[in-house]
Amino acid sequence: MKLIPLARFAAFILLAVFLYGLLLLPTPLAVESGWEARQAWLGHNELLWSLGGWLALAGVFGWMAFLVALMYVYSPAHRVATMLQSGLMLLSAGLLIAGVTVWMALLPGAANGEWAAFIDRLALAFLGGGLLMAGVTTAWITLDLALLERLPWPWLLPGTVAAALWIPAPFVLPTALPALIGLVIFVAWTGFWATRRTLPPVYQELTSDLIRRAQNP
Repeated sequence: MKLIPLARFAAFILLAVFLYGLLLLPTPLAVESGWEARQAWLGHNELLWSLGGWLALAGVFGWMAFLVALMYVYSPAHRVATMLQSGLMLLSAGLLIAGVTVWMALLPGAANGEWAAFIDRLALAFLGGGLLMAGVTTAWITLDLALLERLPWPWLLPGTVAAALWIPAPFVLPTALPALIGLVIFVAWTGFWATRRTLPPVYQELTSDLIRRAQNP
């Protein structure tokens, strides 16, 4: 599994999600504003709203694909921890997909403010749970790889920081600032991986020992 190409894909698609939401969807995403303005916007721009939803779903896939590739290359196989991390990743993706789908499909058809508020609460509940689990999973994977000394700490720390900013999501949404900062950090992290020409060796101690033996026969 090619880690660097998947890092490039994740960086590109998640940056696109961030910019699309920031530049094109500020009105419908303003949950705490009045429903009338959001309803008017959705009535004229339903296609933009749907495209944003599909882009967000692609972003979920990009996040998951990058972590799967990272685990495939560096995590020891057949461990209970690795299997649990994979399961939590799928659970996180499922919750995020549910939240995006509920918002994307149901909000444009909301008949009134009360129905829209219910849809918002349902979508945010799924998204909050998904971000919490995504944060826990990402942090666990990065810390696990660091403690196993599979990768240098500086290569993993940005992912851990991004994950930590996602964890409070269920308690702070609809205030999205911490999650957005985490997204920006995650994009920068995947961008760092995307620009690497080579990757650190999987078995660093063995590789160092072989180099020493080659230099000192």
